[in-house]
Amino acid sequence: MPAAPAPPPPPAYVPAAPAAPAAPSPLGAFFGRAFRGDWAGAAQAALWPVGLVLVAAVALAIPSYGQGDDSDVVVGFGERMRIALALLLQAVGGGFEISGSERQQSSLFGGESSSVDVAFDGTATLHLIPLTATALWIGALFIGVRILRNRVLLRSGGLGGGTAGLESAVRVTLLVTVGTLVLSLFAQPEIEGVELSSSPVLAALGAFVLGIAVSGGVLHRHDLAHWLAARPGWQAAFRATGTALRALAIVLALCSVVAFISLAQIDDLEGLTDLDDADVSPLLIALLLLPNLGAAALGLGWGAPLDASVQGSSSAYGGGYESESFGLSELGDVTNDWAIVGALALGLVCALTIGVLAARRSAHRGEQLLAAGVFFGLFLLLAGLGGFSVDASGSAASEFGSGGGGSGSGNGSFEAGVSVPDALLFGLLWVFAAALIAPFLLQMTGQRTGVVAPMPHVPPMPAGPAGAPSTPSTPSTPGSVATAPTEGAVGAVGAVGAVGAVGAVGPVNGTTPVPQPAYDPAANPAYAPAAYDPNTFQLHQRPPATPQSRRTALWVGTLAAAFLIGSGIAAGVLLWQNNDDGKADKAGGKDDKPAISRSEDPSENPTENPTEAPSPSPAFTPTEEPSETPDTVDEGPELPAGYDLVSDVSGFEFAVPDGWTRHGEERPGQVVYGGSTGREEFIVGVVPNAPYTSYENFTTIEKDAKKDPKKSDYERIRLEPNTFQGRSGAIWEYTYTDTAGREIHALNQSYVADNGTEYAIQLSWRADFWPAGEGEETHRTALEHWRING
Repeated sequence: MPAAPAPPPPPAYVPAAPAAPAAPSPLGAFFGRAFRGDWAGAAQAALWPVGLVLVAAVALAIPSYGQGDDSDVVVGFGERMRIALALLLQAVGGGFEISGSERQQSSLFGGESSSVDVAFDGTATLHLIPLTATALWIGALFIGVRILRNRVLLRSGGLGGGTAGLESAVRVTLLVTVGTLVLSLFAQPEIEGVELSSSPVLAALGAFVLGIAVSGGVLHRHDLAHWLAARPGWQAAFRATGTALRALAIVLALCSVVAFISLAQIDDLEGLTDLDDADVSPLLIALLLLPNLGAAALGLGWGAPLDASVQGSSSAYGGGYESESFGLSELGDVTNDWAIVGALALGLVCALTIGVLAARRSAHRGEQLLAAGVFFGLFLLLAGLGGFSVDASGSAASEFGSGGGGSGSGNGSFEAGVSVPDALLFGLLWVFAAALIAPFLLQMTGQRTGVVAPMPHVPPMPAGPAGAPSTPSTPSTPGSVATAPTEGAVGAVGAVGAVGAVGAVGPVNGTTPVPQPAYDPAANPAYAPAAYDPNTFQLHQRPPATPQSRRTALWVGTLAAAFLIGSGIAAGVLLWQNNDDGKADKAGGKDDKPAISRSEDPSENPTENPTEAPSPSPAFTPTEEPSETPDTVDEGPELPAGYDLVSDVSGFEFAVPDGWTRHGEERPGQVVYGGSTGREEFIVGVVPNAPYTSYENFTTIEKDAKKDPKKSDYERIRLEPNTFQGRSGAIWEYTYTDTAGREIHALNQSYVADNGTEYAIQLSWRADFWPAGEGEETHRTALEHWRING
């Protein structure tokens, strides 16, 4: 058999054509161009905010802040600069947390079996955003990005468009974020076992958000404008946000200047802020917090008080809470009533600023209200972020060498700032009331806005024939018959004047008006006017109001609205203050009497014998013999100017300086009266059925005062028995240093009244101001007007 044919050779291998490389996605192409772009220009722009923070930290580290060569711990320049960096980086979201631990070992009786190991551990966190540093950081970045924008436009030949601006914004943001992260990592020193954390991740995140917002808005502004032009809703929202930001900048600048000037007028500001021994002025610190102070001043001008609260708890002693507020009433107590007027005037100017700007820059009412709403939201944000707080916690554990031990822990916090709930209420009233009124105010000044329609222009009526009165005729409409004039008017107008009333019919649907015959009552009796009847009223259309009458009505309406709104705000403030006073009254005692009742004249107080003439001798008579009713009859001298007579539920009354109020009881039986600021105060002790003399009680209390850690550096000036209002008493004068490091001068007059109750009237005054004599005069005036009324 023939052999099978061989299979044909396989076809030659032809390689497939190489596939074209996949095109990158739009996002990938964007980031590719961003990372291949101009990094040198972006670095120059990012250097502005990063360099500003570094230079400011160096400047803040120059003062030694009261440190001397003999200090136990000296914080050097490098550590001070790193601490200042941590404080400044809070402006972009960084933190400031201090933590440390310490271990001590001691022996109680000299043996190892009696040794004690004690370990302490604690942390403290400061929350304070220096808004001045935030504003300067944003301003520096804005300047750097503007320079970069000119450089980008120069490269593109002056033509915008595309994504070149966004690509540059990405590069600038990345460099700003990296620079902030490096500074945050550097701002974490460790001093004598105490570590400081600046929260680098939070600082970098805040820098990233602010950087992309500022750089993207500046570098991509033209393309953003084109995008918004096709979207009217978004365009109105962006325009309203810009109006709100502009108004906020103006308002904050005004309030910051007012707050700084007010602080500069305070006497002994260093002493009040405990910066007497520091090498830095409190006004310098105020400059770093100017927007914070401006937000506080704006809130105070609108009626929102400044609140301060402290709370703490421990495993051994439980917890406690205390709060204070400083509002318009306290401002009047510290200064005078004109300060309240000035604060309200500042609030009014700020409210009208946002109202006027929103009315002038808005295209319609919705955009204006949106701008007011954005401003209101930004104000609430500043009110919440402009305050400061401190949180602290700690623990201690002990272990004895012979076995056993114990432990304890505690925590506390302090907060101060604008009351956000009150800012929400009063800010809503002020902002939106101004937004409603401002357009009409602008219209009355002749300026047009897009919020309210302009006043309609009323054309002048056609003049009648000579000798005819100028009473306008009611215009007729097509297809209707004009209302006949009255009989009195017919004789004056005549046939020619009737043409303006009847024959002046305008074109209808584009047709040529047909001339109407002249009015002739004789030719057409149907058009003759009816006979005059004095008992018949003719119904006519009211002539259009003149611009002057409309303007007058607008003025009246605006003033009425302003009065109602202002009265509502004032009523709200007064109601709020009265509620606070009612709470204080309820805390003063369980009965229905108020804690404090004031009278202008001491003679208005009742006596036991109203028909008996008052004794001419003064109430404070340490050397006189007792009268028959020394505690109730003697009314004392006339109350001097600058003092109020207060009556307390504990059964006594005396004179205190103007503005001093009851602060409650320091402990049972000790009533405190004082002002809203400072350390000066009265402490009135009330001990019923005292089983001792006042001198014996003072000598016993003095022994405890020498050991009291709250009264260090105790020094007696005098302690001697005397006679007060004819009763046996004692006077005790001494000085000490309180827990805040202030030297206090105390003067205490005590006596046992005829009802067996011991009363001690002590005045505490700062020793620095005692030589001026005001403290001694205050105590003497109080004693001269002291009486028992319970």
